[in-house]
Amino acid sequence: MSRDGGGVPASRRDAGAPGRAGSDARAVSDVVGYVLVFAIVTATIGTVFAVGMVGLEERQSVERVQNVERAFDVLDDNLRDLQRYEDPSRATEIRLGGGTLSLADETTVTVGQVGADGEWETDADGSELAVERRIHAVTYTSGDTEIAYEMGAWFRTDGETARMRSSPRFVAADGRTTLPIVRTRPDGDRTATSGDGTVQVSATAGPSPRYAYPASGTDPEAVQVRIESPRAEAWARYLEDTDGFVDVDVADGEVVATVEEDETVYVRVIAIDVAIRR
Repeated sequence: MSRDGGGVPASRRDAGAPGRAGSDARAVSDVVGYVLVFAIVTATIGTVFAVGMVGLEERQSVERVQNVERAFDVLDDNLRDLQRYEDPSRATEIRLGGGTLSLADETTVTVGQVGADGEWETDADGSELAVERRIHAVTYTSGDTEIAYEMGAWFRTDGETARMRSSPRFVAADGRTTLPIVRTRPDGDRTATSGDGTVQVSATAGPSPRYAYPASGTDPEAVQVRIESPRAEAWARYLEDTDGFVDVDVADGEVVATVEEDETVYVRVIAIDVAIRR
């Protein structure tokens, strides 16, 4: 048997070479497998974390809006107490949750008698036989969602779709119609606040003048209600579904409706001063 200079048989040296190559291949295969498994686990954890965080944020956002809706239910009840029981004031707490509460939105409501030409009739002094009031809606905004208390009703708007969640107390029956109009207006310099934490919405009752149409000695073509509002479409749906209102038309942010039970139309304007306090 031939030997090399180190005394190791050549045949034995050659027999060991394939064994070392196989060990190296298995080692590389193990490393690649480990890397692949690690990559899969990492990707899975990352995906679950990302999806879970998005779901958690969406759930938190839904809960924040639901909390505000419950607060507006309380606000609605408190303002109704001012109307029904003539309480001097009420306070409601609203948790902002990163949103904005304001009295910036403006709505105009007009109730009065019109002639055959569709224009407001006037008395002997040239004054219109109509009452017009401007209302500052109590509005909460968070992203594309808006919740607003306006003229005795509160709404939720998502994107461009507004839905009335609590209706005003308009009543039409037996030849007479009663229209209570809640006129919220700012009390003080602060008309908006945003961020986190809880704010107090303080409401104080003001004067409540009353009007009646048609005016004595007049015979109008009709008595109409006109509402200019960012939520005109929702108002139109309410008037269409409420007894006593006909010929409801909405365009360019204004809804017009004719009062069917118009032998006597009573309008009560309930002025409420609203202050936002942190």
